Amino acid sequence: MFSEKWLVLVTLSIICLTAGAQAATLHGTIYEWSDFEKPLRNVIIEVNSTPAQYMVATAGTYSFNLSPGSYLIKGKYYRNNILEYVAEEDIRIDREGDFVHDLLLFPPTESEYEYLGDINLTTDLNLKDEYNNYIYFILTSIGLIFALALMIFYWFKRHRNSPAGTNTSEPTAPAQIITETRLVELPSDLHNLYDIILQSGGRTTQKELRKRLPFSEAKVSLMLDDLENRGLIQKIKKGHSNIIIANQKN
Repeated sequence: MFSEKWLVLVTLSIICLTAGAQAATLHGTIYEWSDFEKPLRNVIIEVNSTPAQYMVATAGTYSFNLSPGSYLIKGKYYRNNILEYVAEEDIRIDREGDFVHDLLLFPPTESEYEYLGDINLTTDLNLKDEYNNYIYFILTSIGLIFALALMIFYWFKRHRNSPAGTNTSEPTAPAQIITETRLVELPSDLHNLYDIILQSGGRTTQKELRKRLPFSEAKVSLMLDDLENRGLIQKIKKGHSNIIIANQKN
């Protein structure tokens, strides 16, 4: 009887060590699409691992332990229980180690709008997945000790070799200056379109502009291309539509 129990314990230890040796850590910082300086807090992050993992990024950062494979990571930010920003990206983990992937959240499209309901972001979601996370922790706890040592090694190696003060992965916010002369030279229809964008707070979607203009979708698209070529706006692709941003004015 003793030998059988010992064999079971050894087998479980080997399984855990194998799972831990194949583990990788995926982590990063979460930003709003129009602000790359300050992390966005209280974003709900989900990854479709087995079992699925969830967390509320109260500090604007997230971290998951994953085995090699392909995953879908989602981020949702609610204000007053209404979805305000969203992100959905495919991630490929092809080896063990440390993976840094920052998330950039955009306003949702019409099909993505949803109401969260009465839920406490810091407690209810954590309680919902506490059981699954606890099981996952037990199964991989032994192996994670070895994985942690590898992650620390790769982290020190990466930061030691990286030039100080550089970050090639983080996008920069636009800061193009617009002169009054360029606005005066605009045709009346483009001037009217640009005024509508400014009246919308300098940010809107191509779909919303289409609703407010007596032109076809093709005409609105050409007008926006003209404004972008003049340096008055920029377009950011989001789903099947574009987010329109008015550049900064003197």
